[in-house]
Amino acid sequence: MYNFQLSEGYIGGAIVEIDTVRYEELLHANAVIKPIWDLEDTFSLLANSFIELEEYFLSLGISYFYQKDMQRDMNHFFDDVRQGANLKLISALTASRVYEEQLHRKTSLLSKLTETKIDLCPSFSSAFDESIEYRVMYALRNHAQHRQLPLTNIIFSSSNLSETGDMRDGAASRHRITIDPKISVTEFCNSDKIKSSTREEVRDLGYQYLDLKFFMRGFLSCLAVCHEDFRKATEPFVEIYLTALKEARDELWKLKGDEPKHICIFKRYEGRVVEKHYIDYTERSRLRDLRGFWTGLQSVQRGYVSSEVKLSKDTYPEQHEKVWIAK
Repeated sequence: MYNFQLSEGYIGGAIVEIDTVRYEELLHANAVIKPIWDLEDTFSLLANSFIELEEYFLSLGISYFYQKDMQRDMNHFFDDVRQGANLKLISALTASRVYEEQLHRKTSLLSKLTETKIDLCPSFSSAFDESIEYRVMYALRNHAQHRQLPLTNIIFSSSNLSETGDMRDGAASRHRITIDPKISVTEFCNSDKIKSSTREEVRDLGYQYLDLKFFMRGFLSCLAVCHEDFRKATEPFVEIYLTALKEARDELWKLKGDEPKHICIFKRYEGRVVEKHYIDYTERSRLRDLRGFWTGLQSVQRGYVSSEVKLSKDTYPEQHEKVWIAK
């Protein structure tokens, strides 16, 4: 005959005898929380790969400007830059594919576990239909994986900017350095791994290059919106099943007199453990924090990250005769 226990997972830990129904409820709660946790983890992987790409572009601008006297062989410098950028870009594109494929697979699993249809396909279809950034980067991902490296051209540009708009009047100024990674429209449109409708759309824009920063940021913004839809769809289950795990933790806490560690449920037969599952609420409760991260990615396209000297209260300098202090 089987018996069931809620227990700390070590010899001498607190133990509560439970029935079959409670055991199955806790097992089910754990099963629902796991894929939700896994998807938050996978989206964090995508977000971090995107941030690494942005950080790399920033670092290139710094290297180009601060070490330009050291770039005696510009051909080698551009080769290294292009390889590094492609490495970061392919990492981010691959992470986006991992995220999308796992999301659809795990929401299908969650639909079965919760007996509630969770379908994010309409969210992704909407992103595809409404955003040229999404369509282009979705296509570029296939092109990069099956045909060639996605970036062949990176341009470094610099501009002297005057506060008055006229460099000749001697007003305060600044020197802006910008890195512009480009997607070649010709190579994009020649790829047989890209849908003809997307190639035609890009060709009809009438440009030689597409700005990668614009398209990549728009792509991540769309994925962040889709992920928020996932969070909204699964929020009721997070509350229900984390609450079930918390109640089990609290029951052991009350018995022991302080917080229990390594909470498990056991299924025994004639005193021998035949099943053991960790249901640690303390660990799983961090899911609520994870689900509050990365919301800023939804508006990343509008972001402007700068290292310029800016006017700040009680901070010197407030103004300068040669350096443009941004207001």
